[in-house]
Amino acid sequence: MSWKNVFFYKVVKTVKIPDLRIGLLHRFFQFAIVVYIFIEIFTKSLYLKTEPLIPGAVRISLKTPDNIDTPSYCNGSISCIFWDVNEIQYPPDGAGVAFFTTSATITNYPNRLGCNPLKASSQQDPCFFKPNNNVTILPKSFIAGIENYNIMVEHSVRGKTTAIALRNGLMDGELVSFNGTTIRKMTNATRMVENPNADGDIFSIQEILTAAGVNLNSPSTAPGADKVAGETYRSSGIVIIIIIEYQNVPLKTGQLSYKYLPQAIDGSEYKSVEKIYNTTDNSITLVDRHGIRLVFQQHGTIGEFQFIALLTNLVASFALFKLNELLAILILIIMTKLHPQKEVYKSIICDVVGGHQEEDIKN
Repeated sequence: MSWKNVFFYKVVKTVKIPDLRIGLLHRFFQFAIVVYIFIEIFTKSLYLKTEPLIPGAVRISLKTPDNIDTPSYCNGSISCIFWDVNEIQYPPDGAGVAFFTTSATITNYPNRLGCNPLKASSQQDPCFFKPNNNVTILPKSFIAGIENYNIMVEHSVRGKTTAIALRNGLMDGELVSFNGTTIRKMTNATRMVENPNADGDIFSIQEILTAAGVNLNSPSTAPGADKVAGETYRSSGIVIIIIIEYQNVPLKTGQLSYKYLPQAIDGSEYKSVEKIYNTTDNSITLVDRHGIRLVFQQHGTIGEFQFIALLTNLVASFALFKLNELLAILILIIMTKLHPQKEVYKSIICDVVGGHQEEDIKN
């Protein structure tokens, strides 16, 4: 053992080959990796410090159209009625949900004189509400032209650690159909054209139904629907989930965009019964409503620029240059197997054992 064999320093030997074709191929691979890294960073906003958003308030309001024509479905076995928005939307306000009546039945149930059904002490109490001897005030009827009514959607979102807090009136958005097609884009300019005083996005109910892939006149797939009579969604009701998906606008600090993503729940129906107690005669009126139930859910991640986030993702992405080592093997194969000067390159790259050492190896 010699101390010279213990204390030494290794240096990797490299061979520099001035070949234009090989050099261009090598630089092309390096350039492609760098381009890919920057595309990934800027298209996926990897320069942002992101966090799950905090959902804000979602408010849905309904507006009657200027003109309502009598639609064709009113000429069938079920007639139509013309209702105002206060009767159609029930309840009139909800946090992130809305219910719009498409068909209704109103029935009155008289009670015994002097009885208050709200104070019945037991089931045997003579004043206990018993649904008998009912009087039909309104037979089952469709709401005329419900598809032409307009809804306005207002929503907001904020971050927890970031300083982002915006309402949709300050963001650009899209209404996207269930198959991924953009139906309409919303900007501040388009909102002003539709209604200068609008605080949110205005759609017709038909636009929402189209985006969700729903036709109210189609046979309902709900288990409780009357399949023999061919009951439609207009009669049974339906539930539509609308996801509002938020994201940062690329290369624009502090700006967000969003998409409405509606999807009907197959096999669903929806009804709501409004109970009205009449103090004048102690009777009870039940308004049986079926209709469109809209449920809004806010999702997404938002963020703001942070140099550390950019640097971290940049360093992590440049680990892809390890891929260049695999590409170097490909270049080596081209040089030693396919290149016109492959024999020259073999002699340069490979050290051949010479003299008696080569003879020893052969023996």
